[in-house]
Amino acid sequence: MKISKSNIGILLFVLVGVVPFAAAFVYALLYSFGIIGVANKGFTFQFWESVLASGTFFTSLGYSALIALIAVSISVAGALWITLKFRRQLEKRFLSFIIYLPLAIPGIVTGFFTFQLFSKGGFFARISHKLGWITEAAQFLDLVNDGLAIGIILSFITMIMPFFVLLFLNVYKNERVEELSILAQSLGANAKQIVSRVFLPILLKKTWVLIVLYFIFLLGAYEVPLILGQESPQMLSVLIIQEIKQYDLDKISEGYVVAVLYTLIVSVAAIALFLPKRKRAYAS
Repeated sequence: MKISKSNIGILLFVLVGVVPFAAAFVYALLYSFGIIGVANKGFTFQFWESVLASGTFFTSLGYSALIALIAVSISVAGALWITLKFRRQLEKRFLSFIIYLPLAIPGIVTGFFTFQLFSKGGFFARISHKLGWITEAAQFLDLVNDGLAIGIILSFITMIMPFFVLLFLNVYKNERVEELSILAQSLGANAKQIVSRVFLPILLKKTWVLIVLYFIFLLGAYEVPLILGQESPQMLSVLIIQEIKQYDLDKISEGYVVAVLYTLIVSVAAIALFLPKRKRAYAS
């Protein structure tokens, strides 16, 4: 019996992607209910009740979602503007190479770089002191480990905006937006109408899935929030890791509760967004 290449690919995907994720989720689920674990004594809702009653998870979820939404929105808007205004210049070899450079920098490096630039003892604080704008480090703006998460947002934008620029440039070329714009202009459309009814609808419709996936990616980002975030509230990934690494054994189980809740929410949201319309109509 011959096995087709597509079946081999599906099998590898299941073995490499689905099985480890499913095993990790089941482990976290069992730990959260006290079925397994060093100090756990059996099935209990204690850890779930503690997490839900504290409200820390929902605060962290809202905080993480807001940061991710702001970063993605600014990155997408900036990338669309750059694509619209500078697409011809970006086709040159040197500039196209420059856009690729930020994509090669790991998130942890971006976080440390942002910290060195914008912290109270960083590069810009020192320059401000030399220029006489501030007399002590405490006078410099809180751009790192601050409540507004400015440092985190700046790092996220630095990481993902170049990707969206390249993505939009590719879609612009493949969907022949230039030719459609010329056609619309010949039919009497002005510049604003071309942007609002040709440029934006085509680029956003073709890339909305990747935009949502990047939002989910930033929602669960770890390195940058760990370096640049504050102690409270924390982004979800940092909260989960810190709970799991606590010396209080009850906190470990609560950390797994947070991990399970996060996984369930993201999974349900992804299914609701990406399920084909026909299947949703059939289910309803």
